[in-house]
Amino acid sequence: MATTDEEFRAIVEWGLAASPTREVLIEESIAGGRNSARGERDGKDNVVIVCSIENFDPMGVHTGDSITVAPAQTLTDKEYQLMRDAAIRIIREIGVDTGGPTSSSASTPRTVAWW
Repeated sequence: MATTDEEFRAIVEWGLAASPTREVLIEESIAGGRNSARGERDGKDNVVIVCSIENFDPMGVHTGDSITVAPAQTLTDKEYQLMRDAAIRIIREIGVDTGGPTSSSASTPRTVAWW
């Protein structure tokens, strides 16, 4: 994982050279993210966020790499509402008619950006 522009360029150049199709997949890391929301939706499109979950330590490669606390303790109201709204949009978009998916998201400590 690249953390600087120089590392990024070196990794991409290495990947392109190693790839028989001269292609690389570039994704944005959510390492260090800290939040997820558990939502429920019924067949009539009623959605409720059951709880918010916060990573006690920064998220690793997988959210299961971290210790979590529910409900989230340090989210501002603005951060919570952004996460809640995103989770509801995700639940509706993926077509969950009944049940409770968990929508994991990451916020950066410096901004209110979500992935």
